[in-house]
Amino acid sequence: MNPEGMMLGFVFDKETLKKFSRHTLIAGVLMAIIGLMGMIAPSIMSLVVVNFLAWLFLFSAIVQGFIVYKSYRASLGAWLKPFISLMASLLLLFFPAQGVAAVGMLLAVYLLMDAFSSFSFGWHYRPHSGWWMMILNGALSVALAVILLAGWPFSSLVLVGLFVGISLFFDGLALIALGMGARKLGEDENNNEGNA
Repeated sequence: MNPEGMMLGFVFDKETLKKFSRHTLIAGVLMAIIGLMGMIAPSIMSLVVVNFLAWLFLFSAIVQGFIVYKSYRASLGAWLKPFISLMASLLLLFFPAQGVAAVGMLLAVYLLMDAFSSFSFGWHYRPHSGWWMMILNGALSVALAVILLAGWPFSSLVLVGLFVGISLFFDGLALIALGMGARKLGEDENNNEGNA
């Protein structure tokens, strides 16, 4: 394998692309649909995001608490993580507006990290079909992070849901483009083998 085909653990051989093209297309369509719903109803999407996080924290607190109870019952320090997860869950459930503002700040950080990942993936995926969609996805993630930070915390209720929706929509489009490119590579390889 050449070093140009691998960067940060991404492998771009034709067999791998062909193998995962169907799953990439399905995930892309689902993400695009959910993203579109978030763009249509951003305030609802904001509350869905906060509630989803709250339930994740609650589940995490239960699992962590069970492990601590079974293994480290006597250690007060071991109970700190389940307690913090439980408190985060309760705060998000009982104070969703403030939770949306906090999620707004976290979302801005996420979008900046997503942009770095998209730029890296797109740059190293080039010249395969669809690489430019990952670069576009990264550029949009940077723009969304800047807009979110400029209006924070007041605009978080609308912007969190809107930006989650936009990010999911373009992530979905990028996956669709990559999946179609992977399918094309697989078909080209099959045609080449048939002609040989």
